[in-house]
Amino acid sequence: MTMIRRRRYSRIGLVLGGGAARGWAHIGAIRALHDAGIKPDVVCGTSIGALVGAVYANGDLDWLEEWVARLTWQTVVRLLDLRISGGLLGGRKVIQLFADKFNGRSIGQLNLPFAAVATELDTGREIWLQEGSTIDSVRASIAIPGIFTPVWHNGVWLVDGGLSNPVPVSVARGMRADCVIAVDLNNDILNGRDFGGGVVETPSLDPGAPPPVALRRNGKPWPRWLAPADASSTDDVRVAPAPSARVPSMLSSIAQSIDIMQVRISRSRLAGEPADILIQPRLGGMGIFDFHRAAPAIEEGRAAVEYMLPAIRARLGME
Repeated sequence: MTMIRRRRYSRIGLVLGGGAARGWAHIGAIRALHDAGIKPDVVCGTSIGALVGAVYANGDLDWLEEWVARLTWQTVVRLLDLRISGGLLGGRKVIQLFADKFNGRSIGQLNLPFAAVATELDTGREIWLQEGSTIDSVRASIAIPGIFTPVWHNGVWLVDGGLSNPVPVSVARGMRADCVIAVDLNNDILNGRDFGGGVVETPSLDPGAPPPVALRRNGKPWPRWLAPADASSTDDVRVAPAPSARVPSMLSSIAQSIDIMQVRISRSRLAGEPADILIQPRLGGMGIFDFHRAAPAIEEGRAAVEYMLPAIRARLGME
């Protein structure tokens, strides 16, 4: 294993940003860091970054990678329980799966110091969850408004941490990390849409072919608002769907709005609170509900770290 000689840094912090399904890229990023002999001393995350970070801090990354590799679109929809109160999806089934894995462990019982970021719904205040139930903290951090139901915690309603701090570098600093490696999932997600620019059109592989229809187990198609955003997408996460003149579905409108919000907030926070090393996987074309496309996301996370390894080695003084 490569040995690390640190010149100035005694405590490396790993920051895992939010981005829903794009968060599977965190698995590849962590793998690549470990392969290079880099193991963080503290880990913190927002939304899906909190989920992956908690699993990693619990020593269960192998289990998570094996589980996400088996996900299909149908499996994802079955795990996200539909409801009409507080949010479209309750997420009860998938949260129970992770609750069973954490087995009642508190944050203090994890193998690494860990923190999850959530947002207080009434005030917009950023909340750092560093103690108490691991699963409750993760559940609060992933409560995307309008999608997942808010979480009642210590007398307040909490929602997704991405509303206040999508890439929580400040949290790692607060955990006394003197070198912060951050993974930002949002840099490439608007597929050429820039603030004030146009749209970069990406032709489909076969423009004349109709997209395949995703079917439920009863043989009926999914409702348009719940169907996969791009049923014809390939495994390449960089391929963006061609723009359409159709009115966007409710879910795709919400998803795109969340993407825009995440990009704006991430850029603002990172400008004021920069990481020592910023890793930005190229995940354009991968939607927030594409949990079934884990393989390309994981590979892109690994590739992004490998691209940055010379800078990481120089920063850490690796021989």
